[in-house]
Amino acid sequence: MIAPSILNADNMHLSRDIKAAIESGIDRFHIDIMDGHFVPNLSYGPELVKDFKRSFPLTDAEIHLMSNDLETTLPLFVEAGCDLLEFHYEATDNPEYWIKYLKDHNVRCGMAINPSTPVQKLQPFLKELDQVLLMTVKPGFGGQKFEEESVERLVELKNMIEAENLSVPIEVDGGIEPKTLKLTRDAGATIFVAGSYIFKNGSIEDQVMKLKKEDK
Repeated sequence: MIAPSILNADNMHLSRDIKAAIESGIDRFHIDIMDGHFVPNLSYGPELVKDFKRSFPLTDAEIHLMSNDLETTLPLFVEAGCDLLEFHYEATDNPEYWIKYLKDHNVRCGMAINPSTPVQKLQPFLKELDQVLLMTVKPGFGGQKFEEESVERLVELKNMIEAENLSVPIEVDGGIEPKTLKLTRDAGATIFVAGSYIFKNGSIEDQVMKLKKEDK
């Protein structure tokens, strides 16, 4: 599955760019929420998610919450109507509470980890998660180069999931284009976040198709 990150879309023509991707067969968008504290950047708020779901009710809004003030931020995006929310392992001392909170509010739950965090940290939570997000760049900015060490981490994570007899989808985010999509797909990823590649290289439809060709 390709999940375009709208962070690199044209903010003055966001609806146009989203529609172009949907017309190319996209049914989930990755919405990066950055608080300027957990990561050194700021992005969208809950009103954008409300507008997204009002305009595209049949399209999933996947929230990648880059904030370490979950008490304030996470409920806002649940109330805004997100379909899936991924919070960072590194952002809380009580992941179990937030997993339960999301499930109690009928929001699919994902957990993200940074490149510097051992994948084993996810193991205690795998049975409760709907998805895991392995960052393949340091979070905070779009357009970064894919970190090659991520392939080995992906294999390790996939093996850990299989050892638990689970089928938790693995998502990758950062530097995804056709070559790195194939690399990460072969290593165990099934969901691919792409921002700059889709929205900064001419035809959105053409770029989505190039990625879909490798996602087989």
